[in-house]
Order: sequence, then structure tokens, then C-alpha cells
Amino acid sequence: MPRKPKKARELTTDEVMKRLFPKEVRMELKRVAHENDAQSDKRKSNHSNK
Repeated sequence: MPRKPKKARELTTDEVMKRLFPKEVRMELKRVAHENDAQSDKRKSNHSNK
């Protein structure tokens, strides 16, 4: 007997994203969301070298 699917209010953010969007869209959203993280890491490393 298969498991019952989770109700919408029981889903985590990642599970909702997986249900709503195709993989390509999720990957692009994650890349765009973390663009600033990579830029701030570069800035931090440049400041520590001085």
C-alpha cells in the first residue's frame, strides 16, 4: 500500500519548490539567489589580503 502524500501545510520549502517548478527553474533560482554570496566572499578575501 503506497504512502499518502503530504498535505500542503506539511511540506518543507524544498519539497514545495520540487513540486511546483521543474529542475532547470529550481537550479536557476538557486544560482541567482546565491550570486551575491559569491561576490561577498570575493570581497572578504580581498580585504583580508591587504
